[in-house]
Order: sequence, then C-alpha cells, then structure tokens
Amino acid sequence: MVALRRRPGMVRRRWPMSQALRDLLRSETDRLKDAGLYKREVVFSRSGGMAAGGMVDGKTGQPVVNYTTHDFLGLSVDPQLQQRAIEAIHKYGVGLSSQRVMCGTLEIHKELEDWLRDFLKVPDVILYGSGYHANIGVFAPLFGAKDCIVCDGGVHPSLAEGARLAGARLVTFRSDDPDDLEDILRRSRWARFRAVVTNGVHPFTGRISDLASICDLADKYDAIVVVDDALGVGVLGDRGRGTAEHAGVIERVHLITGTFSKALGGASGGFAAGKTEIIEWLRQKSSPYMFSAALPPAMAAVAMAALQIISSGEAPLPGLRDNVRTLFDGLIERKFRVLGGQHPLLIVEIGPYEILRETVNHLYDNGIYCHGLCYPVVPEGEARIRLMVSALHSAAHIQQTLKAFESTREVAAFAVDALDALGGLT
Repeated sequence: MVALRRRPGMVRRRWPMSQALRDLLRSETDRLKDAGLYKREVVFSRSGGMAAGGMVDGKTGQPVVNYTTHDFLGLSVDPQLQQRAIEAIHKYGVGLSSQRVMCGTLEIHKELEDWLRDFLKVPDVILYGSGYHANIGVFAPLFGAKDCIVCDGGVHPSLAEGARLAGARLVTFRSDDPDDLEDILRRSRWARFRAVVTNGVHPFTGRISDLASICDLADKYDAIVVVDDALGVGVLGDRGRGTAEHAGVIERVHLITGTFSKALGGASGGFAAGKTEIIEWLRQKSSPYMFSAALPPAMAAVAMAALQIISSGEAPLPGLRDNVRTLFDGLIERKFRVLGGQHPLLIVEIGPYEILRETVNHLYDNGIYCHGLCYPVVPEGEARIRLMVSALHSAAHIQQTLKAFESTREVAAFAVDALDALGGLT
C-alpha cells in the first residue's frame, strides 16, 4: 500500500464540504418553510376505512373525511383481503429475503402473475416491488442511445425518471395534442425504435388519456405504446381493467405498468404487463426486478384477492361511480371549476397559492382532508385541490364535503382582498 502524502501548503480542514452541504440543505429547508411549501406529515390513527371518516388526527383527535387515499374501492379494509394476508404469513412467513432470480419465486407469485394476465387480457406479466420500481425498470432494458422515447408532458415523475435512465433521446409532447405528437413522430424517423409513453389517468389533472388516438399514431409511425395505468386499473372500463379497456385498445398497447397500492387492495407491489418478448426480456435485464427483494407473500395474496373480487363483479364500482358523479355535479352546481368527472380523481381549480393554502386549511378545520397542488407541480398561479373519491364515502360524507367547499368562498374572498392590498394580484 502507498500512503497518500499531503501536498506542501495544503491545509487540513475538518469536514468542510459535508458541512457546506448541510448548511445549504438547512437554508433551503428554511426557505420551504417560509414559503409555506414544507411538507409536514400529519400522524393519524386509523379506525375502519381510510376514506370513510375512519381517520383521526393523532394530535387533535379530530375525525376527518379523507380525500387523499387511492383506496378507491375500499378494499384495504375488506375482511377477505385481511384474511388472505394472515393465511399467507402463516404459510410462507413474513418475507423471503431474496430476489426472484434466486430463491424468491414462490407459487403464489406465479399465481398472481397468471391472475393479472387473465384479468388484463395480456400475454404476460412481471411483478415488481412497487409501481415506482416498475416505471423506472422497464425502459433501460428496452431502449438505448439509438432510440427515441416520446413522453406526454404530464407523465408521472417515475415514468420520466425511468425514461431518462434508458439513455435514449427523450422528447415530450403536449398533453391532449395529437398534432404535436404526430409532428414529433414524423421528425423522429431516424430512431431505431420509438416509444410513446403516457399515463392512463394523469395524476395532476384527472384527465384520461386518449389512448385510441395515441395508438392510431403509434401504428402509423411504427412506435410502441407504454401506459402507466396505476390510477386506471381497478376503476376504469366495464370490468375495471383500466384505461386500455375504457378506450377499447387492450390489444394495441404494448406495455402497461401498474401498482397494487391503489385500487387493488391498497397494499404494496407493482407490475408490468404486455407482449411476451418484452416481459421475458425484462425478467433477464430489469435491474429493479433482478436486484430487489421479491414481493412479500402476504402482499401477493392481498393483490390476488382484490383481483378475484373485481373479476367476479363484486367490487363496489357502481357505488364508487355514483359518489364521483354526486360530488362532481355538486361542485359544478356551486360554481367551482372541476376537472375530470369520469374517474375518482377530481381536480378543483383554485388559482393563486395563497388562496389554496387558506382553502385547504379551512376544509381541514371543517373535517375534510385533501391535498393542494401548486407550482412547480402545476403551472404557477394555477393551484388546485385534488380529491380522491372512494366507495367508502357515504352520502353524508359527500354532503359534508359540499357544504365545506361552499363555506370556503368567504375564506377565498378574504385571501383575494389581502393579496390585492399587498399588490399580489394584477
């Protein structure tokens, strides 16, 4: 071994770089707090369904109606799913401490993949530890520097991150603009392979992608279609098969990614589903699949039970859709600007961030828990509230929500007057 010698005149300092980084992070965190953008984690106690008024603020003891959970069908508290989880733990243990490619593949994993394949009407399925793992793991094995990935400008951050990892040319097209997409496809004929990437349901607008138009253009320009349908599977389509079923293009989408943490039981795990050659290659080359621990057996059992309930027609889809329609119509009648309406994710447009902050706080004080979206997640000055509706919401919960929103007008008017006085509005 050769000892490193200190250069003449070199002064030894104790942790100067790490201290500078910590100082910078502390300063930036303080700026977030001063701007009201610091994300605080509210501790809740849980009783019954997450969405059915069964959430209690652990600090104040206040019960709240929750609109921040993706448990659209209320299956996270379904007794059948709970029992399946218990049985799987007794049979297989808590976890496997191994990757799928070593000793982490059990019969229950293959059964879940078979159930998903039949439910989604696709040739093959691969399981991941989460939907995020699936999105960051599917692009790098399939594409490289000679290829072009065309992403919807509103895709989930995990899709954008996965696409960047591939090292391909990454181009974005404007959401809801097939002319822009076609222009990009027309100008990217140089690429060896091309993929059009989008969300089935866009998480910040509630918009359902026009998959039929996207598939038409992909067919015309010989591109594959990749859809993150984390928000669509379980709630869209006649049988809950997702956005592709809703649009009538199941056989034309090459790859679908999704999660079990939303409508399919609310637990954990994700998947990619699609053409046989693609899935087989992902098993060989997808890093999150090869180098992450296998999905815990209890989570696989929960997801399979959720799929069985949805496949049998026993899932409360009609009640969920009634709740969505009642809340959407009620907000429109009260002159709120609401995006969506076909999916349990509803977006209420608010405007300046200061009004959003006062509105969200007022709703919480009135027992309604929801999240606000502001810049840089959405364009500056276009802050909005995201409401995720569940089948567990009762008629009383919906009416309480509408009443609370109606009472926000005075709060919003006060915020507008204050901003105007400060010169914040033009």
